[in-house]
Amino acid sequence: MAPVKISYVVSFSSQDPKYPAENLLSEDGIRPWLGCPKEHSRQLSVELQLERASPIGYVDVGNYGSAFLQIEVGRSSWPCDQPYLTLVPTVTLMTPADSKLDQNRCGVRMFKEADFLEMTVGQKWDRVRLTCSQPFSPCSHFGLSFIRLRTPQEQEPEPPQPPLDALSPPARLTLPVPRRSREEEQLRSRLQKLEAAAWSPAHLSRSARMVLLAAQSQVLRP
Repeated sequence: MAPVKISYVVSFSSQDPKYPAENLLSEDGIRPWLGCPKEHSRQLSVELQLERASPIGYVDVGNYGSAFLQIEVGRSSWPCDQPYLTLVPTVTLMTPADSKLDQNRCGVRMFKEADFLEMTVGQKWDRVRLTCSQPFSPCSHFGLSFIRLRTPQEQEPEPPQPPLDALSPPARLTLPVPRRSREEEQLRSRLQKLEAAAWSPAHLSRSARMVLLAAQSQVLRP
């Protein structure tokens, strides 16, 4: 379950200059990608180039006001007119009621191979296309706050053994985030106790990392 790095943004349909599509490349915190406020289309798409062609086993996505999301995969070697394949069919991120009330905007969805279409599982991909929409709230600012890709479980290398001094009680977990609320500090402390075996932030469980990212997205609403 090794991380799959995103190299650059190939294309996008719209972006807010303050919250560009390149924010999705960030690996050290939450920097959302949002559509241009002057754009009246209620659908956004972004195409991302991966560092190398890899099988995809897990996809974690942070929402930022989108009602629906579809994920597709392809290869940079394909002709420009060749359609991408659907990895995750359209899923609901916000209900119509939540969209109209502008609540529950920053949830996290975690997808695994069982959620993928069978024809895409086990193959190597180096392009990912995300398409999100928000038809229920015509004036809301929407997009995505982050995306994390990882290889299947069997692709994960053996984790290194911690040094001897790491067997002592772990130091306080700190991650570089722009702002930190008191509630987030308490959450970090609780996760640290639950994840006592994780001798560095990189070795926290996938679920614990997503909880932290979701907490960060709640305090970074533009």
